[in-house]
Amino acid sequence: MLLITGAGVAPATAAEGTVTVSSGGYEVTARVVVSDRDTTGSRDMPIDIYLEHDGTAISLDQGWVDVTDPAGNQVWAGDAGLTEVEEGHLRAVPRLQDAALIGDYRVSFTAFVDVQGAGAPALVRIGAVNLVSFQVRHPTVLEANARSGNQPTGTVTTVAGKMGWRVWRDAGYYSSVAATGAVVDIDFDPEGPGPRAKVGTATVSSTGFFQMDTRVTAPGRWYVSYAGSSEQNPETVRITQSARPHTRSVHQGTASRTSGNATARIRVTATDVVTTLEPQMVRVDFGVTTFGTIGSTYGVRVEGRRGEGSYPNGRDYAPRHSFVGANSAGYITMKMDALTPPGVYDVGANVVVGTCTKWSFSGSCGPMDLPIKDDTITTLTVKRATITTISASSKSLAAPQSVTLKGSVRKLQLVSNREAAYRYSPKAPVKLYWDPAGSAAPQYKKTVYTNSKGVWAAKVPTSASGRWVAEFPGTSLHASSTRTVWITVK
Repeated sequence: MLLITGAGVAPATAAEGTVTVSSGGYEVTARVVVSDRDTTGSRDMPIDIYLEHDGTAISLDQGWVDVTDPAGNQVWAGDAGLTEVEEGHLRAVPRLQDAALIGDYRVSFTAFVDVQGAGAPALVRIGAVNLVSFQVRHPTVLEANARSGNQPTGTVTTVAGKMGWRVWRDAGYYSSVAATGAVVDIDFDPEGPGPRAKVGTATVSSTGFFQMDTRVTAPGRWYVSYAGSSEQNPETVRITQSARPHTRSVHQGTASRTSGNATARIRVTATDVVTTLEPQMVRVDFGVTTFGTIGSTYGVRVEGRRGEGSYPNGRDYAPRHSFVGANSAGYITMKMDALTPPGVYDVGANVVVGTCTKWSFSGSCGPMDLPIKDDTITTLTVKRATITTISASSKSLAAPQSVTLKGSVRKLQLVSNREAAYRYSPKAPVKLYWDPAGSAAPQYKKTVYTNSKGVWAAKVPTSASGRWVAEFPGTSLHASSTRTVWITVK
């Protein structure tokens, strides 16, 4: 009895086929496994055969494998004879030549195996013609990364990369070409239970590069994939994406430089800052959005527009850079504290970008160094912290009635060139909101002002349980702040 399954076109990654024979009182099944290949040069092509049987032991007596290319030619180069790797596992290793044809290859085999068991030993012949096939295609060379480091969520980043093929020429040699016009799919798989989803696509340019601007929504992984074709292998690159949450406004800007057919562009990302008495580390991110790297740098610079205290001409930061993603992205960190002058800071860069001008299989991309100098790519705003308080004359009412709310506003401010402290703020506006219990949104009621001592008071009617919210809206130099008090009406 002979049973064959699995013959036909191979799946994209590996192909399997099985054949079963009954002979000499035993049943033997051979499962043939072979993987798809590409034309990266002469290479071994392992073909594995796994044997199952109803005896007690099995061993190879002799056997061979035949591989037929798309033109019907036999692939005999190398050792096509079967060898025994271990009991029940046979292997043949023909060699795929550098000039291998593109298309489907068919695998046939014949093996004589000695089977031992409860009955007499038997020499069993097993084999099949064109049992399974595999594909040979040209290799796809795909590289990609996310042009950011640990970006704030919601900001713009660039997924960029390069792609090329190695193709066989009629003249009898391989050459490397850009995958011009090929389309890559870009998916994002967030950390946690969220599903992997397609974000967009990018098309490879005539020089072999692609890019897509997108938003950083969460930490996770980018997947950049090429589906392949009848002649080109599919390929996928996975990129880890870090992201950090934030509660303050984020600012982004770009600067670019073009020379001939080369363009370099960088993006700078900065987050607004609220300083307190405790020093804090502030981070500014940058990344190359075209395909290139920052080979040398004079710095991403942050410079204040106004002076104060120990910094009469504003404060200037030019800290050391930290790079990520093979120097395609990076960040700077700097320490800010209560002595840092508040106000608007310009964020600029003076960098040299090694820009790729053409794709190459060998790794050389025709680099061209392009300097980018722009002192005002984007901005960030520094504000000092404030503290708003609120209290109620009664927090539990037997019936609807008016209550008196009181509170204060204090601002962090300089008291000398070397010292800062929280001081009560006179004539500061305080907005009062009523936030009833339940899902209803807070309702603005009125604005009151602090007196000369920095305190305020207001009498307000309260007819139901809920919160009164006091908000100092902030200024160009001081951050807003809020505080609430809960009142229960029985």
